[in-house]
Amino acid sequence: MNNLNAWQNSTYTVYGVTVLFFVLSLWGIMHHELWLDEAHHYLLARDSASVKDLFINTRYEGHPITWNLILYWITRYTIDPIWMQVLHISIMTLTVGVFLKKAPFSLIFKLLFIFGYFMFYEYNILSRNYSLGMLFVFLACSLYNKRDSKFIAIAVLLGLASNSHAIFLILAGSIMAMIIVERLISDKKYTSITTWIGIFIFGILILISVLQILPPSDTSFFDQGKSTTFLQKMPKSISPFFKSIFLIPDVTTTSFWNTNLLVNLSKPIAGIFAIASLAIPYLLFYKNKKLVFYMYFGIIATGAFFYITALNAARYYGILYLFLITALWFDTYTTSSDTIYAFAKRSEAEVDTEHSRSTKAKKTILPFSEDVLKKLKPRLIYAILGLHFIVGIYAFAMDIRTPFTTAKQTAQYLKDNHNLEKIIATKACNGTALSAYMGKPVFFTKTSGYHSYCTFNRPSIQFEQDDHQLLKTIKLLIKKEATSIIFVTHEPFFDATENNTWVVPNKGLEIVFLEQFDGSIIKKGNHYIYEISSYESISKK
Repeated sequence: MNNLNAWQNSTYTVYGVTVLFFVLSLWGIMHHELWLDEAHHYLLARDSASVKDLFINTRYEGHPITWNLILYWITRYTIDPIWMQVLHISIMTLTVGVFLKKAPFSLIFKLLFIFGYFMFYEYNILSRNYSLGMLFVFLACSLYNKRDSKFIAIAVLLGLASNSHAIFLILAGSIMAMIIVERLISDKKYTSITTWIGIFIFGILILISVLQILPPSDTSFFDQGKSTTFLQKMPKSISPFFKSIFLIPDVTTTSFWNTNLLVNLSKPIAGIFAIASLAIPYLLFYKNKKLVFYMYFGIIATGAFFYITALNAARYYGILYLFLITALWFDTYTTSSDTIYAFAKRSEAEVDTEHSRSTKAKKTILPFSEDVLKKLKPRLIYAILGLHFIVGIYAFAMDIRTPFTTAKQTAQYLKDNHNLEKIIATKACNGTALSAYMGKPVFFTKTSGYHSYCTFNRPSIQFEQDDHQLLKTIKLLIKKEATSIIFVTHEPFFDATENNTWVVPNKGLEIVFLEQFDGSIIKKGNHYIYEISSYESISKK
């Protein structure tokens, strides 16, 4: 057993799996097309003339600026977004290396986790700011068993994690709160200067994050939540843990991303499962009140986040999956070293210390014997890990064979056939990914201006543009700047007539359908291309 433990945690094993993860990730990004959110942050960095401009341009984001700052320096040297993707998988590879080296789990546990949906696909192939949060959280977790002496270092790492994404405020804050409570109450270190230095540093970093996240008063960030009723909000607030654990995409459709098969089949049945799944944290950690509180605090705090924002996407649910993984990590230091999912040998002193901290948490309100729960725990853990592994491989394979969006294909078509000399117009933010691949701004008819990234304030987001207003804007654009423009939509917009040409006499426009690229994974990732010209100028010829 000792030889097996040594092999599982050996340098060769860690490096080998880490290199494999990077190589597969590199293959993945070579076949992955950017979507709105990925391109948006890259363009914020690319089109900001200075760091000061970047701070101004990100004021409506609802995100800390850390990821955008990193991208800002990348875009000083290149405007090719592939380098953002390479940087992102490099950060995730480093995160995987830390997890492989430091996490006290068996190798099979680690492999199922790192090649699972969130680690291998959602937070890896899709280039966003979640990877930074995970890196700092895992580094902090690696110091957890030395938290008495490494308290300040943990405070710094968790503070940095909170500056990656708003949802990492919940995870980092929960870990830090758990450690602080233990330090002040159980260990009675309320007079320790180290305690207060750590709390002060973490508090400052949290404040910095919050100040960046809170947008100006005319933000549209909370508008979706305001327009959603209480009855619509509650299922979204209760179901995230269920959706993060039982992550089963709808494999009956190409657009599987952000779907859940159980929800699509029957919302009432899915609701029953969602409520029942809330017992899982207690089943796993009933012997440790600290971790039970940690898990349920995270579930409640995340539910409040969903209630306020009315957001609904797998990437947000993933934070609760990370709650579970970190809780299991912490649990290995409060149980015997032969736990089925742990392999790290610890000194008797460490085991005795942690055991003394958790002896008061042995009572259970569940109608099961301890023997049953002992057998259930590893089976439940590996069932969850196995499901995520299968879904991760499925999502990765689908992204290889199917375009995530058709923005890259569309941009290449425009380069090959129009040399990007004509004005490229879109309704609004659906042109963001195009801008990233074309290297130039796009005309947004919704704002009557040239943009690349979106600005999430009420004037630009709330204004709805009907067909009449759209055509009027396009006609003014053609009259002012060009004889014709290329107009791109994410769905068929104009009726096709004979020879794919539609004349709108009362608007003085001729619309010619050029090409379409569809079949994307995300629902609004298709592109339909039209050339629109002035009808009067054509008729005179």
